[in-house]
Order: sequence, then C-alpha cells, then structure tokens
Amino acid sequence: MLKMKKIKPAFIAASVLTTIIPASYIFYLISRAGEIPTYDYWGIISNFYSIHGFSTNPLDWLVRSNEHFILIPSIVYAINIITTKGSNLGLSLIALLFAFIQGLLLTALLPPSLKRSRIVFILLLFCIFIFSFTPVAAHNWMWGFSGVAWIGANLFVTGSIFCLTKFAHYNHGYWAIGSVVFALLGSLTYSTALAVWPVLCATVVLMRLHLRIILLYVSFAVLVCGIYLLTYKTPSYHPPLSGISNSVTITYIPIYLGAIFTSYVNVALSIGIIGLIASAGFVGYWLSPKAKPIRAFLLPWIAIQAYAVTTALMASASRSGLGIEAARASRYASLPSLFWLSLTVVTVLWLGQFRSNPGQSWRLLTPFFAVITILILSMYRVGTGAAQAYADRASLQPLVALSVHLDASDADLAKEVVREVVSPVPEQFLSLTGALKAHGLVPFTRDISKDNFCAVLDKKIGSNLVTPGPQGSVPGYFDTLTKLTPKVAKVEGWAGNSSGTIKCVAILNQDNIVRGFAVPGLQRLDVAKVLGSSYEFSGWKGYVHILPKDERLTAYASFKDRKDWIALQNSYTLSD
Repeated sequence: MLKMKKIKPAFIAASVLTTIIPASYIFYLISRAGEIPTYDYWGIISNFYSIHGFSTNPLDWLVRSNEHFILIPSIVYAINIITTKGSNLGLSLIALLFAFIQGLLLTALLPPSLKRSRIVFILLLFCIFIFSFTPVAAHNWMWGFSGVAWIGANLFVTGSIFCLTKFAHYNHGYWAIGSVVFALLGSLTYSTALAVWPVLCATVVLMRLHLRIILLYVSFAVLVCGIYLLTYKTPSYHPPLSGISNSVTITYIPIYLGAIFTSYVNVALSIGIIGLIASAGFVGYWLSPKAKPIRAFLLPWIAIQAYAVTTALMASASRSGLGIEAARASRYASLPSLFWLSLTVVTVLWLGQFRSNPGQSWRLLTPFFAVITILILSMYRVGTGAAQAYADRASLQPLVALSVHLDASDADLAKEVVREVVSPVPEQFLSLTGALKAHGLVPFTRDISKDNFCAVLDKKIGSNLVTPGPQGSVPGYFDTLTKLTPKVAKVEGWAGNSSGTIKCVAILNQDNIVRGFAVPGLQRLDVAKVLGSSYEFSGWKGYVHILPKDERLTAYASFKDRKDWIALQNSYTLSD
C-alpha cells in the first residue's frame, strides 16, 4: 500500500497566506466604501421593491439593466436587503465571497504535477488570488452592486469551464450539463458571461467531442445569444455602433487588457499587444502535437484567456464610441486579470516541459516570475489610485444620510449631493426613500438623533470641550446658509489648519447645541488661489435644522489629534 506524502505545516501556512494577504487588502478597500449603495442599484431594485416590500410578480424581477440581464444580481440584492438592511458593505462582501470561490475553482484546475514543486505551486496559488482580488477592480469591490454582477458572472463562467474540463477528463454527461447550467446562470447575471458561449462551442469542436455534446452547447449558445440579440436595445447614452472608428475599436482591445498595469494608454496598448501575441502563440501550441501530454491541463486556461479576449471585443464594439479612455474603466479590471492569470499558468506549464533539466527550468522560471512580480506591483499602484477616488466619494455619504433624515433631499440644492455621491439620476434614489424609511433600510438604519455621525444632533456640547474663535491655527469661515425648507438649510464654508487633520465640522447654536454637521475635505479652488495650494481641499458642506429659538450658528472643527471643538473665525446670525 502506497503511503501518502505528508503535507508540511509550512506548506499549509503558505497556502493560507496566499489567500489571506490579497483578500485582506480588498477587505480594507471595502471598509472605505460606505453603507449606501450607488448608481444603477437604485434603478434596478425599484423594479421589484417599493413601500409594499418585494413584488410578487415574476415579471418585475425579469428585467434588464441597460443591455444586461440581471436576474441573479436582483435576487442577491433582495437577500442582502433582508440580511443587512440593504448595506453596500454587504454587497461588497458577497462579491468578495464570489471571488474567493472563483479562486478555489481556479486552484482546483492546476495540474496535480505542479504540486511536486511546492515553490512553483505556492507562487501560482498566490497569483491566482492576487489576480482574483485585483485592486484595480475597485469599482466592483467598493460599489458592491457592481461587484455582485461582474464578479458573479466571472464565477459562473469559471464554473462552466471547470465542468467542461472535468467532462474532458471523465466523459460523464452530468459534467457537460453542469457546464451549460453555469453558463446559463452567468448569462442571467451579466452580459459579459455571454462571451463564454462561443468559447465553449469552439472548445468542444476543437476537442472533437461526441456530436451530441457539440449540439448541446451549440443549441444553447444559439438560444441564449439569440434571445439577447433579439431583445437588445442600445442604451440612450451609448453612441450608435455605426459611428465607431475602426482604429479605436482595434486599439481598444489591447488597452482593455493592459490597463490594469498602467495609467498610460500607450504603455497599456503595448502590454496588451504583447499579451495577445503570447496568447495566440499558446493557442497554436495547444493545437499542435507537441502539447498532447499537457493539452488537457492547458484547456481551462486557454478557454479563460479566450473568454477575456471575447469580452474585450464585446466592450470594444459597444463602448469604444465613448473614447479610448473608456477601455481603462475600473469596472472591467476583473476580466483582464483573468487573462493575465491564465497566461501566467499556461506559461509555467509550458516551461514545465523542460523539467528533464531542472536547472534550465528554473533559469527560465526565475526571470518570468520576476516580470510577474513587477506587473503585480504596478497593478497595485494603479488599483490604489482607483480606490482612492471611490473612497473620496464615499466620504460624502453622511451628507446624503443627513439630508434624507432631515427631509431635505427633495430640494434641488440637496439633489446635487445625491447626484454626486449616490446616483446620477437622484430621482431613482429619492423615490425609494419613503420605502427605505418605512422598513428601516440603509440609510435609515441609524437614528441621527441618537447615533453619532459626527456630533449627536440636538445635544449640547459642554463648554469645557468648546474653544471659541477666532483661532489663528484654524483659519476658516462659515460662508453661506441657504434655506431648503423653513426648518432645514444647507451650509457651506472652508477651514484649514497646520496642526492636524479636520475630522468633522459641527454647526452649533448660541447655546452650544448641535444643529447639524458638515463633511470637510471638499475642493475650494477659490480659497487655494488666495491662500495657496494646501487649501485646495479646505471646503466643507453640510445641513442644519433650525428651531425658532436659534439666534446664531457657529461652525466648530474637530480634529483627530485633540478632543475639543475649535470655532472658525465667524458666526452666522439668523434673521427672523
């Protein structure tokens, strides 16, 4: 009886760390994303959710968001509403879970022979989770509604390719059925998954599988893609396909693939072209007799590359009219990541053919992994920049929460904040606030009269914690107060300091009772023009509710490095 080789604890620990390290960074990004879901989410859930709760009409769930079938995401959004009260953080964590499961499936696709060299296996395992949790896809991680759709579609596509690979190995019919089912689920999640159908059909034909298997895939591909095309309508904000430049369409694809490593379009174009040439070369190798010993192990990774390239072609056809910069969008990043991951695995398997000479194999693998390391570091640099933009926008969410709590969000001025932070179509969000409030959903899960967003509303701050102005160390002004309703007003101003970072601006009346608060760190180019570039983001904006006894309002700043509140250099006197 053969003895199983004992797995060393160090190997297990290294395997776990390869998962935890990249996932932890994405978890950090999610923590900065804010609770309020954003953008298309509100238009989607308005189809099946209202003041009466969830719709019982199945047709309300079978809707399209722009050009996408989004039945599966709609169901996930509903589950999230039940479990987390509709928190964006819940959706982001679901996307994280999808990516983790995808990583496990991809790990299971690695050939068992790779485990003979535990160093190579650990390096590839690390690459799998690094690319599965790419930070460049900050749009998907931090806007959870998007991640559920994009990462979910990728997960189902990976499941479909996984099942097809198992069928190629074992020839059991249920694997082929499972592959088709996962492809169907992916198509009901997001339109990117449609790209897997031609890949599956081409694969089963090239593998010369039984005719009934080929007919199974081709029939479903024609059915699914046919329904999609027959019901497709170009979204109103998309340019017509006839007006798209051929040169833009062609260059769009390599930029789409290479942009996860650089913010420079020409560099992304070059990287993408190199990747496409390498990928085409490996497809040729896979079809050649030389690949016969490892053809079955190369199969899923070649298919994943083809899937990613096909999505690039789809994006080019539908989005290149928006300009070449659209190819660098953060929401696309999970797909190029799969392309480069698959290219990495295929390259290692190809180099593994030199194992008869281990020294030669390592002389090739060492510089290859050095290049991959440089690309990964570049990917994190690009991803950090992308994430910061989403975090900055999320920092304004307390303003939206305060406006809807004070019933000020229906005013035109207040819609500006909703448009900037939550939805470009404020009415989609605002039309649901009644239902959100009635059912205690985000952003009504916290009571601003009791919960401390910045300073507890209508609570008096003790005189020992209030430092009156003007303070030379905190230059700043309470600029304007604009009434939105008889009791609610929008306030704006600026504040800068040299001793610490402003955490919050609270608006107090003459008795030091909190009447509202403001979010700091907003752009004020007018102030920077006078006082210098360090004041570019000195602006603050917020809301207050005013009572008849209020005579004067003063803005006070709080800091991360001190407990007291420091007054700005002027107060706002209320007129009758």
